[in-house]
Amino acid sequence: MQAMTLEQSRVAQTALVAVLTFAALALLGLVLAYWTWVWLAPDAEPRAPAVVQPTAGVAAALGLFGSGGASSTVAAPTGIAIRLLGIVAATQGGRGVAAVQLEGQQIIAVQEGEDIAPGIRLAEVASHHVILERGGMRETLPLPTVAAAPVAAMPPAVPPASPPTP
Repeated sequence: MQAMTLEQSRVAQTALVAVLTFAALALLGLVLAYWTWVWLAPDAEPRAPAVVQPTAGVAAALGLFGSGGASSTVAAPTGIAIRLLGIVAATQGGRGVAAVQLEGQQIIAVQEGEDIAPGIRLAEVASHHVILERGGMRETLPLPTVAAAPVAAMPPAVPPASPPTP
């Protein structure tokens, strides 16, 4: 075996120190980049927890294809002279508000849980309907859908009449 000369030993030692210095600087750069990102990055949006409603047996599958039996939780349509004009649905535990028209005259805004008229209470506010409670019976008042007005066909443009040439 050949022994390394003093000059070869110094070159090997210098190369080893250079490689270790480069590795240390690369590691330092990665650590600085990570902590810069952690401190300066925008906050993540919180995710809403998934709410799973427990269902049981065949009753859970009744509504899958548009068929379902009559349920006691489904409210009957209302037959009173109240017209729903608008809804502000509640978010994060607040109470919803509904704008209603009484007997085709008076327009009022009512919060969930308040009386619309004597004996008629606004029980729930959903995104497309409200549930009214009258005499212990719950009734649905749907938000009317606005149909798109038909666009009238415009007559074809008629070029202006030019005067006759002599």
